[in-house]
Amino acid sequence: MGQAKSIVFVPGPVGMLECRLGMLKPGTRPRGLVVLLHPHPLYEGSMNNKVVTTLEKSFLAAGWQTVAFNFRGVGRSEGFFDEGRGEQADLAAVVTWAQGMYGELPLALAGFSFGSYIALCQAEALQARYLITVAPPVNLYAFESLSVPAELHWSLIQGGQDEVVPPYKVANWMRGLKVRPDVYWREAASHYFHGELIWLQRIVAACLT
Repeated sequence: MGQAKSIVFVPGPVGMLECRLGMLKPGTRPRGLVVLLHPHPLYEGSMNNKVVTTLEKSFLAAGWQTVAFNFRGVGRSEGFFDEGRGEQADLAAVVTWAQGMYGELPLALAGFSFGSYIALCQAEALQARYLITVAPPVNLYAFESLSVPAELHWSLIQGGQDEVVPPYKVANWMRGLKVRPDVYWREAASHYFHGELIWLQRIVAACLT
């Protein structure tokens, strides 16, 4: 599949949101639609983050229509950081626009760190069929209050040497879940998966088979 991309601006709740669209080969019908969510806006998180672009490459290679976007206040997206509340509305706006553009396709949400929290918050409301959460920051947000539909295909990817999210806290949180994800644990990986991006790309591809 092709890896060409284009930039568009989508109306959001407080202004335009900068989005990057993956471009499949002409005439190709996408297997699904995935919206990709980046890490924390106040700590240099953006849709250009290497983990996010790795997820994007995997979905594109598997024939999915990809939409990566910058939350409000990041890059050329308008607005200001809103502690995770407005960012959920940003996601909903992008999904609504993308579904209007690409039609009724199976929806996946794929988020890294802060982006995984936003994806989890909205997975049920947006009727996502697939969810990929990478290094979910369970030590920073109220993950225990989130509910996940039993029919959701949920994959969780975690590094055993995560210096931002203590891995044992992720493990403890998962033990208390009624609906548990498929877990892909890379003991040598840090939070940002330095040196492990090829492994990450392969794992995402495996999640989509």
